[in-house]
Amino acid sequence: MTRSIDVPVSRATTYVALFAVVVFVAALVGIQSRPPGLLASVWLANAVALAVFARWPRMFTVTAVAAALVALIAADLVSGTDTYAAVTFNVANIVGVIGGSFVIRHRRDEPLTLSGSADFSRMCIGIVVAAILSASVAALSARHPDPGAPAVEALSWFSSEVTSYLLLVPVFLSIRASTPRRRPTSKSTLAWEWAPVALTVALMLVGLGVQGPLLLALPLPALLWCATRIPMLGTALLTALWAGWTLVLLGQGALETGGILGADGQDGATATLSVALIALGPLLVATVCLDRMAVQNKLRAALEYDSLTGVLSRAAFLRRSQQRLLADSGPVALLMLDLDHFKSINDTLGHAVGDIALVRSAACILGALPTDAIAGRIGGEEFAVLLPRAGRDDAAAIADLIRRDHERLHVLSARTATVSIGLAWTNDSPPSVSPLLISADHALYDAKRSGRNTVVSVDLV
Repeated sequence: MTRSIDVPVSRATTYVALFAVVVFVAALVGIQSRPPGLLASVWLANAVALAVFARWPRMFTVTAVAAALVALIAADLVSGTDTYAAVTFNVANIVGVIGGSFVIRHRRDEPLTLSGSADFSRMCIGIVVAAILSASVAALSARHPDPGAPAVEALSWFSSEVTSYLLLVPVFLSIRASTPRRRPTSKSTLAWEWAPVALTVALMLVGLGVQGPLLLALPLPALLWCATRIPMLGTALLTALWAGWTLVLLGQGALETGGILGADGQDGATATLSVALIALGPLLVATVCLDRMAVQNKLRAALEYDSLTGVLSRAAFLRRSQQRLLADSGPVALLMLDLDHFKSINDTLGHAVGDIALVRSAACILGALPTDAIAGRIGGEEFAVLLPRAGRDDAAAIADLIRRDHERLHVLSARTATVSIGLAWTNDSPPSVSPLLISADHALYDAKRSGRNTVVSVDLV
């Protein structure tokens, strides 16, 4: 367990105090929602603590753990719970939180966010461990007879813990998670993207009339659809909404379940655990979709970008340049760049040094370009740059800046790599990128014949 927070003491104290207040309020909500003599169906206080420790590891300190324990005990005491029960049951709560946090953080110092199925598996294992530890300690502590304490049955405690964790922890871990980006959606299909959300809400409302065991399964297809269409945070929120809504109705006895999913004893534990297991489905599908998107993004990047230099590949450069010319009229310039004496670098210093020269040349080029420029590697040591809406003088200034930066570019301690540049400019964007490429290529060869390390410009008529 971390023993210090790498922030100013006053700020750390404020964070711990706010954390304790949130745990206290969550505990009060759970206490007020539990039926007399029974455990709460939804106990979010432990889930809040575990989620904070997993999402913000610097908060996992002795001080924060102690503050959470004090907040849990205080909530029980102000609600009239017997002192022995308040202490022993909340010690069980905090033991589960600590155990789950250690499992989630095992060999992992960075915050846990739901960015794929591996993170989801780690979270689930931590939740199960936390629930087992908490239920075990609570069951052992409950052997002391206490008429003022709720009855403790290990399965009921375990099912309540697992369900509560699955309601809240995925939501916390999905907030601002570094997840793979979905492909941009056009406005015409935006409504279709969010259709599963509307369907989920509609099926939840229909469930009020259907009742019975079908209540649990009815929204599941819509939740699975959500998992494939909307961001992870949205899926986690909807799943939590459905699970919490179902548990509240079951706990209040507002639904006729024919004795299959009762609110008491063994049936109550079965009902709670059933909700947890169903909630796993949409969350797992959502994380698997994140894995798939990550693979797709890597494949797309491999096709779009040159693996050595990080600029666009030839095909991607030509395609994006063509699209930009068709979408935007006005002045445009195209630069063709070629490293001087690159063959001699490869022959005398080796291809590994040649690769270093290409990487540093690409960095020089990218560092001199405006944000709307398009840069790509055309082949070998040749690069191309499209400068939309660039005036003749502006394009020439950018080209000369790149040339001068290359004069200071050292491949090795005593070896520099200069560049020759051909610039083609026109005041009106052509319908095709080909005329610009041909003209810039001819200008590049003129620059080579002129002694290299120079810029030759040509205007398209």
